[in-house]
Amino acid sequence: MSTLGRRRFLAGAAALAGGVAVVGCAAPDRESQVQSFVLQPEQSLPGQELWFATACAHTTCGNSVVVRTIDGRAKKVEGNPSFPVNRGKLNVRSQAGVQSLYHPDRLDAPLQRRGLRGGGDFEALPWTTALDLLADKLGAARNVIVITGPVSGTQARIARDFAAAFGGEHLVYESIETSVWRQVARDGLGAERLPFLDIANAGSILSFGADFLGAWVSPTHFGVGYGEFRQGAGARGRLMQVEPHMSMTGANADTWVYVNPGQEGALALSVAQVIAAEGLVPLEAWFDVVHTVGGIDALNEFAPDRVSDRTGVPAARIQALAHEFVSHPPGIAIAGGPALASTNGLDNGLAVMLLNWMVGSVGAVGGILPNPGPRSGVTPPVAPATFADLAGRGNAWLEGERPDAVIVFDADPVYGMPQATRFADALGTIPFVVGIGTIMNETLGHADLVLPATHPFEEWGDYVPDPAPRQQVVGYRQPVVKAMGSGRSFGDTLLEVWREVRPASAPPWETMRDAVRDSARQAYAGSDDFEQRWVTLLRDGGGWNDAAATAFTTAPDWHVGLLAQPAFGGGHVEYPLHVIPFESVALGSGDETAAPWLQATPDPLTTATWTTWVDMHPATATALRVSRGDVVSVETPHGSFEASVYISPVAAPGVLGVPVGQGHVFGGRWREGRGANVLASLAPLPVAGSGALAWAATRARVRPTGDFRRLPTIEVLPNSRNDVEEQVVQITNHE
Repeated sequence: MSTLGRRRFLAGAAALAGGVAVVGCAAPDRESQVQSFVLQPEQSLPGQELWFATACAHTTCGNSVVVRTIDGRAKKVEGNPSFPVNRGKLNVRSQAGVQSLYHPDRLDAPLQRRGLRGGGDFEALPWTTALDLLADKLGAARNVIVITGPVSGTQARIARDFAAAFGGEHLVYESIETSVWRQVARDGLGAERLPFLDIANAGSILSFGADFLGAWVSPTHFGVGYGEFRQGAGARGRLMQVEPHMSMTGANADTWVYVNPGQEGALALSVAQVIAAEGLVPLEAWFDVVHTVGGIDALNEFAPDRVSDRTGVPAARIQALAHEFVSHPPGIAIAGGPALASTNGLDNGLAVMLLNWMVGSVGAVGGILPNPGPRSGVTPPVAPATFADLAGRGNAWLEGERPDAVIVFDADPVYGMPQATRFADALGTIPFVVGIGTIMNETLGHADLVLPATHPFEEWGDYVPDPAPRQQVVGYRQPVVKAMGSGRSFGDTLLEVWREVRPASAPPWETMRDAVRDSARQAYAGSDDFEQRWVTLLRDGGGWNDAAATAFTTAPDWHVGLLAQPAFGGGHVEYPLHVIPFESVALGSGDETAAPWLQATPDPLTTATWTTWVDMHPATATALRVSRGDVVSVETPHGSFEASVYISPVAAPGVLGVPVGQGHVFGGRWREGRGANVLASLAPLPVAGSGALAWAATRARVRPTGDFRRLPTIEVLPNSRNDVEEQVVQITNHE
């Protein structure tokens, strides 16, 4: 049996007991020791607060935070005011970092499966036994796949090189993918990195489905720019939102336009046709690019009167939208959310990108600008694997072409992949599955061995924000408190097993801290005093500098004649309604639902909490003979789920808006058995040319169940007790 557990784990535990070197925001010019309350932390007096800069615990876009600690305990999270991505601002998920750190349902010991996979029957193991088991299994493996959530920096480098050393590869999983927007940037701009959206200096924003104030890509970063867009020194910017289901961004818009699902590209081209035909911008601004994508004759096929029925937008409204967009320069057009999640989502995005070229916003202030590449020595963000790639691998596993082992960290594809892909069954064919995380989830529930991970506030790391704020930025994560339980960081676990099983290919680092320091030393090789630079990086939460970026190409690689009609899972007769899943500001795609703070955070539009609901237009509800709170069964060709009805005056007829994130089997007392998982019932359709999941391409029918479940909301109910039908109840205090 391997001696990994006995020889290395005990030594690592002893090192942790001695303290972890960190740097506070107001610390002296050296590292200090974070220790337990029994051993008072250096620099502190009882009751004195200390602030430590580190990475956000619950966002992957690159926000930096400062954590307030007292007596070695984390108390509050605030935005890092100097960090250029979020500039001191945070969203609600970032604020929940303290609750997830002290969550009572955190994994505290390694677990080994006893019953069937997915049955939830585990027994606790000592760390030494668990590490020996892991080393033995990987020692005999010739192909190991590592699946993680979005990562960059040293963590991404170790995951990639570890998988390669074991004959496999590293895959990044996103349930709500950014891969289509990345490909739009490549095909429409020639950009290899996500571009910088100069929202702060824009005069108008025309957004097709991108909920950039809610949950799309980097909402805190965009929100900072939006504040300047609305309240800057110049004129107040104009926001126009086009989408099939009203989002938080749509609720903030000056103009909100409903568009039929999947027809965003046709509407964008119609706006472009109005700009060209009516000469709203000079001919020399748009002629060359229009010629490149098919010419004015091809664009004229999308004149407002020709696409009005197709898009559901009246011709006069399309013309007004074009005039509003160009009358407040500079203008920026964005595509995201359901616009990119139809089967023709890539075409929709490229059609929207054409608008930026036509109004001269590409490479211009107030428009869309290139981002520089990452700093030398730091691994850039790993491009996510597409839905089609993962589904294809699952099919191959079911047919016998499978790896020897799969290691999953901070990702939940069993929850996020549609049930029709049979991804859980495919994972069940893998001889050995390892899950690493802080809280149980569906994928960890299907693992043979579950290893508890440290919380982001307890570990070392570095990262590259994506998208960047038009600067080269490297963020740093440091442990701001001593690890509560026996969890070990993902990087440390891989490094130890690697040294034991494949010593010839293992890197020289003993710990993640060593690896992060080595990366920083390479990135800042020109520094005269690296130790002082290291302390400064930790104190500031990272380093950033201006750098040149590769200019965008001169023309998009696309033709307007390629714009395809969207395809949908389910016929319009049998399944007459469109399902539009959406991310709420608190729960996102569902990874954060274990936190009661986030479960109790009201949705901004409905104020609903703790459950799954269905946004429904009053006319749709009337046709179905249902009222608010009635439980309905939403049936698609690939599954069904139950949810309570929420009748909304801003819901579009024929569209069902359903929040994602609920419906978990595993994950602690505040997540398990709550609500429904809409992702499981989606049609397994890819975005053509991209391979991403077309999560807005599923039709459904609704059947009343006869049950009623009052929605937990904080809004005023229409039938309150002090209306005309019920007398006011007077309460008198008799003394």
